[in-house]
Amino acid sequence: MLEGMLVVELAYYYPGPYCCKILSELGANVIKVEPPSGDPMRYREDIYLGMNAGKEVRVLDLKKSEDRKKLYEIVEDADVFVEGFRPGVAERLGVDYKTLKEINDGLIYCSITGFGQKSEMKRPVHDINILSLSGVCEVSGLLRNMPSDPNVQLSDFASAVTAVIAILSAYIRKLKTGKGAYIDVSMYDSALFAIPLHFLNTANGNEHLTEFYSNPGYKIYRARDCYVSLGILDEPKFWKILCERLGLGEYGDVSFVERLRRSNEIERKISEKISELRKTDLESIFKEDIPYGIVNDLKSVSTQSRLVRRTLFMDRDVKTVSFPAIFHLD
Repeated sequence: MLEGMLVVELAYYYPGPYCCKILSELGANVIKVEPPSGDPMRYREDIYLGMNAGKEVRVLDLKKSEDRKKLYEIVEDADVFVEGFRPGVAERLGVDYKTLKEINDGLIYCSITGFGQKSEMKRPVHDINILSLSGVCEVSGLLRNMPSDPNVQLSDFASAVTAVIAILSAYIRKLKTGKGAYIDVSMYDSALFAIPLHFLNTANGNEHLTEFYSNPGYKIYRARDCYVSLGILDEPKFWKILCERLGLGEYGDVSFVERLRRSNEIERKISEKISELRKTDLESIFKEDIPYGIVNDLKSVSTQSRLVRRTLFMDRDVKTVSFPAIFHLD
């Protein structure tokens, strides 16, 4: 889809490399520029390869004028430049937007930082810091189960995807007008963008999303040999089926508002029923008639034959999650 697009990546760890991985999988040619010491993520070879397979790696020391000149030569033909430095670092290295725009007026330049270029917060951060500051740790329930940590890099992922969307939007404009653009992506803003239901609810004066916090139909329950999630919101049809299948018919016609009000009582009844069942029982009882899911471990998921996977090669074969959309082109 993006054949002919040339992307220069000057970013390490997760957000920038993952952004460029997506562009690469969509057909773009990505040149990854690393310092002599390499991308710090190289300490985890499998993750590094998964993030960067398919990219062309160039080693340049941008503190040296001759290597900066080599980068400038690459930028002359580039469509996109992605960097992940803290504000001010790119300028000190001579690879900021103003400098590169003079070399390539049509360049789309994307910066991914913790808080954006104009924020008073300039500190170095990783995903766990952003999730703490943005309130994601609170709404995800982590604070109720301390000590713990998120263990899922939501702001890294969200900022990478935000960057891809912004780059593709700017690229469409460039194809029409020939003009480049400067894109300022904040991990903090992207984290909030990734939890729209919670943010909209809280910003408009409500305390909690009760359909998630206090809904007995939206919980993870323990069965005899597994855990199972239920995902029923204000859906009378699914709720009635659940109650009938669990032998709780007396609750089948209880309204959604009433379910929330009597959450503790109903949750206890469902828990008692499910705790007596095995995984095979749950699958036999629920079939394909209600929203539910057995809680799997990632190792078993990674071996499921029904998943569409592909092997990317860089130094050696490595399994990675490829771009999930499938294009059917005429």
